[in-house]
Amino acid sequence: MNPPPGHGPGGTPPPRPVHLAAPPPSETVFEVGGLSVFYGDHEAVRDVNMNIGARQITAMIGPSGCGKSTVLRCFNRMNDLLPDARVVGKVRYHNEDLYGREVDPIEVRRRIGMVFQKPNPFPKSVYDNIAYGPRIGGFRGDLDDLVEETLTHAALWDEVKDKLRTPALALSGGQQQRLCIARTIAVEPEVILMDEPCSSLDPIATAKIEDLMERLARQFTIVVVTHNMQQAARVSERTAFFGSEVDRDGVRHGRLIEFDETGMLFSNPSDQRTEDYISGRFG
Repeated sequence: MNPPPGHGPGGTPPPRPVHLAAPPPSETVFEVGGLSVFYGDHEAVRDVNMNIGARQITAMIGPSGCGKSTVLRCFNRMNDLLPDARVVGKVRYHNEDLYGREVDPIEVRRRIGMVFQKPNPFPKSVYDNIAYGPRIGGFRGDLDDLVEETLTHAALWDEVKDKLRTPALALSGGQQQRLCIARTIAVEPEVILMDEPCSSLDPIATAKIEDLMERLARQFTIVVVTHNMQQAARVSERTAFFGSEVDRDGVRHGRLIEFDETGMLFSNPSDQRTEDYISGRFG
């Protein structure tokens, strides 16, 4: 059976895209309803419903292969870049359809930035990593000031202020990841998506990233996928637990099992599957 039509690249070409409207003041940034994601004919994630609040950290946890990163990539349309991916359902950003025909996906990714699992600085200097986005975006202010302010915001300035012309790849792994976060916030997004940002870092570098996340959440909305339950408990206000279910045909689909305030989810989960996962019975 063919899956229902979605928003994937195989559909009718949209008209000339326009920018997203400026976001109004709102306590809810994303509204997700009936979200399913297909890779070809396979429904990788089924029927996700959740709201993401403004200026807080929302964590997504769960075993490998349950769809956490797939859902995360829906928030800035990164799945559009996969030729066989299709998105079905509702993803609204400040009450605007993120997959609307007139929405420019490039503007979406400027407004909703992303930090990946492994640090991926450009093969340029530390300075040019920060300046690159503002330059191509037409920034007309003082780039030196912008670079300093951004690196200070990312808690990296004191470590690299004498290395601005040094290749970014010469930095340590933890410094590279903070540089990637700084590069993301240099173009002034509203939302920062993080896909296991500490998975390749040592405990000291991880602690610095977590401290940075908590500071950034005063200004930005952060959604983070993590396999580290302790990290989710430490830094997030709300946590979504994803698992998987097998349908009557024996096909496995990722599902959102439970979504609640972090303290409640870890201390008094409402679903036995959540209890089993956080207690280590599976996963």
